[in-house]
Parts: sequence; C-alpha cells; structure tokens
Amino acid sequence: MDEEKIDLALAFLQSQPGAAAATLERQPMQQVAGFLSSLPHTYGALVLSKMLPQYSARLCQILQPMVAAGMLSKMDTSLVAAIMRHCRSGLSQQLLDLLPDKSRLATRLLLNYSEDAVGAWMNANVPTLPDSCNVEEGLQRITHDQQALDIGYSLVVNRERELKGSVTLAALLRAPPDAAITAVMAKGNQSISARTPLKSAIDNPLWAEQDSIPVTNRKQKLLGVLRHLDLRKGLDQIATHIVQSPSADPITGIFDVYGSSLSILFSTLNDIARGGSRQRR
Repeated sequence: MDEEKIDLALAFLQSQPGAAAATLERQPMQQVAGFLSSLPHTYGALVLSKMLPQYSARLCQILQPMVAAGMLSKMDTSLVAAIMRHCRSGLSQQLLDLLPDKSRLATRLLLNYSEDAVGAWMNANVPTLPDSCNVEEGLQRITHDQQALDIGYSLVVNRERELKGSVTLAALLRAPPDAAITAVMAKGNQSISARTPLKSAIDNPLWAEQDSIPVTNRKQKLLGVLRHLDLRKGLDQIATHIVQSPSADPITGIFDVYGSSLSILFSTLNDIARGGSRQRR
C-alpha cells in the first residue's frame, strides 16, 4: 500500500468534500456505500454532509447502521435531521438510537418541525447561562462548554428558559467576579418563532445586526438559535432536487491541483478497508 497515495486521497476529501460528493453521487450506489464504509468516520461525515439529503438517506439504507450513525454523529444536527426526513421511519429510529445522547435529543427536537420551518434548521445545542448566576459562576460554566468557548458568547435565560439577553466571554473576563450576570449581559429578548417559514425568516431585520437569531416556541421559551448559514442551507434544501446535468462538471480545475486524486478515491480507500491500514476515528 502506498501511504503517500492514501494521504493524498484523504487530503483531497478533507479539502474538497463538495467536489468529492459531486463525483461520488454519479457512481453506483452500492460502490459509494462500500467506499464510505472504508473511510474514517470524520472523513465520511465531511463528504456525506455535502451530498443532497435525499441521496444521503438512500446511502444510509445501504450502509451498516453503526457506520451510518458513526458518520451522522460527526455532522451538524440540522443536516442529520434533514437526512432522516428522507429515511423510512424504522431506519430513522434505529439511527437515532445509535447517536450520542446530545445529538439524539437535538435531532428529535428538529424533527418535530416541518422541513420548511425555522425549527428544523436551528442549532438546539446553544450555550446558556441562568440569569441568577454571577460572573465567576458564568465563567466556570463556559470553561466547561466547548461550544460556548468556540462561539464566544452565551444566551442568558431565567429558570423558565425565557430569553433575557446575551453575554460574551470577553465581557465576563473584564467584569468583577461577584458582579451579577444581568449587569454584564447585553439585554434583549428579540427572537424568531420556531414555526416561522424559512422564506419569511430571510426578511427578518435582525440579520442586519447579527449572524444568528435566538429561536423560541409559542410560549417564548428558548429552543436554540438559527444561524444565517443554516437558514441558507434550509432554503437551498427545500428548493433542491437531485438533478445533475450531464454537462455539469463541479470539479473542473481540481485535477490541476490534485492530479489523479479523484481516480484513486475508490481504489486506494477501498484498499484501506481490505488491508485495515487505518483505524476509523
């Protein structure tokens, strides 16, 4: 086995998952399933997330459930929910049961909403802080929440999960440890209903000020946030069908950089599966 070729193929998948997905969608379904089964889950998830959800659902019906769930567990829950909407109910339930607890609960919540509603595309795992805590307690909570560290802020809610405001990590670091979180946060409870159609959500004036909007239910309880990126994904999804023009070539120019990478995607990584050269992660 040529390790250099393996590394080249995996590098292509990591840097150009969209081009790889477009190429694989043109191949026989059984071969694609076998190919994805040979990938480490993190790489398979990159490619699967770029495929159309209805195509991914068909693949999940062929893949071993543990393999499919392993890749889904590495993806955004909004995409997982979009794929499961196209799976038969028995398979959806089986895959849900195999997901980690946090992903399973978030996906179930999204599946409660119709595909063209805000709730189907929100991020349900939004970091929150109670309005009763102080700055020191807030910092302790954030340091144990990787998502809060990644995005740099948390939403502040009361014990009824009603939105009161938001606070950034920078603001907490600047404030006295014993200061109330409500004295440091940016006050505001503007949100969007989870039942709002995506086509209406695109016109929300809050997008002019921020790239994510809190999502609430009918009782004004916080459910998550809708990122503008996910709004666009949702709009694209409800308008997209699996139609590929024979003349369309989404990978034009890729060979200039990667040479024969695409031609060895199947052969090289299928060799990984047969030879056990790499362990899934």
